[in-house]
Amino acid sequence: MRTETDSPSSSRALVSLEADAHDARAHRPLQRVSTFITQLIATARHLPQTRERRRADPDEVIAAYRATVERLQKLNDKSA
Repeated sequence: MRTETDSPSSSRALVSLEADAHDARAHRPLQRVSTFITQLIATARHLPQTRERRRADPDEVIAAYRATVERLQKLNDKSA
């Protein structure tokens, strides 16, 4: 006498035993995409925080580049 638990399953679902080619590809982290989209929206709406920080004054940029060049020259002098 067979009980319900002894009978074979009536399910005929197919189950993949190997990973799909789609699954093997690297997925982009969702956080990066959402941050990028948020930045695009903020820029399109001309929100103040994106406008203020978009560009530095030319004098500040020149000073930053000069400081970087000086640091690199010092590092090169030490290694020579």
